[in-house]
Amino acid sequence: MQKQQPSKPNSSRHRDAAVVIVMGKNGTGKSTLAKKFIDSQGGRILVVTMNGAPEIWRSYPIIDPALKDSFKDWTTGIRHVYWMQHEKETFQHIHNNFHNGILVLDDCRGYIPSQLDADQGLKRLLIDFRHKMLDLYFIVHSPGQVPRQVWSFYSYAWIGATDALFDKRLPIDSCERLLDAQREVNERYRVARDRNDGSHYGIFRLVKP
Repeated sequence: MQKQQPSKPNSSRHRDAAVVIVMGKNGTGKSTLAKKFIDSQGGRILVVTMNGAPEIWRSYPIIDPALKDSFKDWTTGIRHVYWMQHEKETFQHIHNNFHNGILVLDDCRGYIPSQLDADQGLKRLLIDFRHKMLDLYFIVHSPGQVPRQVWSFYSYAWIGATDALFDKRLPIDSCERLLDAQREVNERYRVARDRNDGSHYGIFRLVKP
């Protein structure tokens, strides 16, 4: 079976803002897959990491999200924010100053809470993403590394291999399809890894609500 190739969640002329979840264990190619999407879409891309990892984002300019001037005269390309700079105030600053673009939260298990109400800035971003025309990308290792409420908003989920299975109690109709995708991808990943030829990298399956 061939690896599924990424398709654009929206178009450059008219787009509906989307919440995209890219999930998989270390070494599956999550960040690479997400970068293919955002490179094809263009526009303004703001990437948040804890303090610079993963390495794929380190070559891009670092900005201070609290400063409006950081967003002035920026029409295209990738900018990088370290969550450690402002910690719990980070998402409120982004909500105040960033719109009409793509927000990528990479390896976000370390800086987003398990309960959305614990970070009002992130909650506002999720509630207002369509109004602000922001695509939100959550890049995680397992289903539980984003607040449960995020799964109620998702537009696309790219499921990679991961040991932690979906909780069947998730309050969404697509939970069984997500589980089926996860089991299928886990098996494909296991078989490819046993071949020891690098073919396990980049195995994902797309699920929509």
